Amino acid sequence: MLDCFKKIPAICPGYGPITGFDRKRGFQYIWFGTLDSPDRPPVRWRVLSEKGNGEGYRIREGDELNGGGMLLLSDSVLGTHPLSGEIRRNHLIKFYNEADEWKKLYLKDGELCLENPSLIWQNSSARKWCRHFEEACFSKAEGSLLLSTFKSDREYRSKRGTYPPTIIAAAEGILDGDRIFFLSAEEAENNEYGFKDKKVYTAEQEWWTRSFERYTNYGDSFQYLDVCIVLTHFGGLLPCPATTKMYTRPAFNLYKDRIMLVSAAVGGKERTLPQGSAILKKVPALSPRKLRDWKLTILDSGRDGFSAAVEKKEGSLLTLSYRGAAVYDPEKSPDERVSAIVTDKAQTEIKFYGNIALPLSPDGQAQLDLAPLKLREGDCILVFSEQCNGDKRTDYTSKLVKLRS
Repeated sequence: MLDCFKKIPAICPGYGPITGFDRKRGFQYIWFGTLDSPDRPPVRWRVLSEKGNGEGYRIREGDELNGGGMLLLSDSVLGTHPLSGEIRRNHLIKFYNEADEWKKLYLKDGELCLENPSLIWQNSSARKWCRHFEEACFSKAEGSLLLSTFKSDREYRSKRGTYPPTIIAAAEGILDGDRIFFLSAEEAENNEYGFKDKKVYTAEQEWWTRSFERYTNYGDSFQYLDVCIVLTHFGGLLPCPATTKMYTRPAFNLYKDRIMLVSAAVGGKERTLPQGSAILKKVPALSPRKLRDWKLTILDSGRDGFSAAVEKKEGSLLTLSYRGAAVYDPEKSPDERVSAIVTDKAQTEIKFYGNIALPLSPDGQAQLDLAPLKLREGDCILVFSEQCNGDKRTDYTSKLVKLRS
């Protein structure tokens, strides 16, 4: 629907115009979650596909979904700080922390005994790191958007540049409800995800995939469990011992149905301190080239009790009452607002947005000046309890309540 617009509104309903990699437009990006470090910087994710990468998905409550999620990959290389143990940019991890971990599991009489290659990933320190990443870097509401992904990896012949092509064994059920995971070797060479197929190997920011390649025995002192890594920008795979330190780029499938709004990551939603009658601001339209980075406003089940209704209308001044709003406190909860948007009749285009009240208690009133809006017949006013967290940070909202006059 939005493809027909020359420009894109800076705030859109649902997940709006966000798509996977496009050869003409390049990548779209979503800022979501924060790193586990002292200043909690937000995390930028590259949208690889709006169709997901799995064979089956479940939300946390256990319901199976018919459709897939939106496949996201960390745009930065990440790892664990060696002293603090915090997850930060440009640090490294091992696929297996100690060589003895995998030797005890898979070596018998010096020979590799492995019926299912998926166990290499499923029992790895790397998978444990992904679980820690989820716990440390996402809020409870953000975590509700991470889909449990189920998938088997098929046998795959790598496109490795100057190295001879390697056949990577099939791994049955390798993703078994994983919510955060590493890409497979095949996914990491997928042109449709935006990975360019280069013929020359260039060493730069190498990061782990989940794919097991082979076991190499160089005698008692040198026994390697080789796991594939892929280059960030240049394509091509190469084997690496599992106890080597490499970067990570975690991935996950995002549950799109809980995205209420998307907005420009910087400046898309202005946070104000409304006093008296509120005035909504027109949502600007921007060029697709300038609008590639987005932040999300997601449904927060803790706000389910919010409601709103029109009290009276005098001229252009609309008075409404609300109940069940999350309470504003200048020290403890300074980002809580009651907000409103104006949409077209079909609620597919957002025309105006703004904060209309500071909810000093769960129940209260707000006044909205309609004069500057120049409403058309059928336009809708929707009100919601919202936590506005600023540029590049996820906002949380109740359901959008349509006002009825």
